[in-house]
Amino acid sequence: MRKYETLIFDLDDTLIDNNQSIKYAFTIMINQLGIPFSNELFEKWKKFDTAYWHTWESGNMFIPDSVKTLEDKITYLRANRFILFFKELHLNFETAISLNDIYCSMLGVNIMEIPDASKLLQELNSNYEILIATNGPKDAAINKVEKAKLDSYISFIVSSEEVGYSKPMPEFFEFLYQKTQNKDKNKMLLIGDSLTTDILGGMKNGIDTCWFNPNDVPLPEEYKPTMTLNKLLELKRKL
Repeated sequence: MRKYETLIFDLDDTLIDNNQSIKYAFTIMINQLGIPFSNELFEKWKKFDTAYWHTWESGNMFIPDSVKTLEDKITYLRANRFILFFKELHLNFETAISLNDIYCSMLGVNIMEIPDASKLLQELNSNYEILIATNGPKDAAINKVEKAKLDSYISFIVSSEEVGYSKPMPEFFEFLYQKTQNKDKNKMLLIGDSLTTDILGGMKNGIDTCWFNPNDVPLPEEYKPTMTLNKLLELKRKL
């Protein structure tokens, strides 16, 4: 009898090569500002954006009291990062919202799957409930999954924007549990590349984890994944 019934996959940099997606989206977005693309600026954006969302994930993001609803919170968080990153331009909030709309819509355009992602999901689909848990935008996630032709293998997608909380927060996982067919955490496995969102999320919420580590990065002592992969197809053997 197999141990797991539900496989929870992260999306970006686990099933989809996120670097290609964000590079394309960033290029289109800065063109709207009349700013030429450079690798230096792109790397600066990636570092900033990662740190920005980690601040939110850790519960340390300041949100004004005037932001009441979940929709308003998402709008504020996304627009505010452009205001902060392009602070020399003194963007107003409406312009920042427009830039975010362009950026998010372009995230689902230039899609490249991680090697063997579709093959793995196809082989696992008949035996497991498969879902995606992402901190990325919901529409972009749907576009990525469809364009990579992964959608027929996936039961549903849970995005932080629809929950109002992100991995590794417990509220994200409580929302996810409500949607799964299998309700037993002991029969769930979370597969992802991020130690701070995926592995820590599993550790904090009682779910076994599988760290996807294609670059063979050393594992810090504070993280304890149940298993580690260097290539996606290794998962089938480990299951």
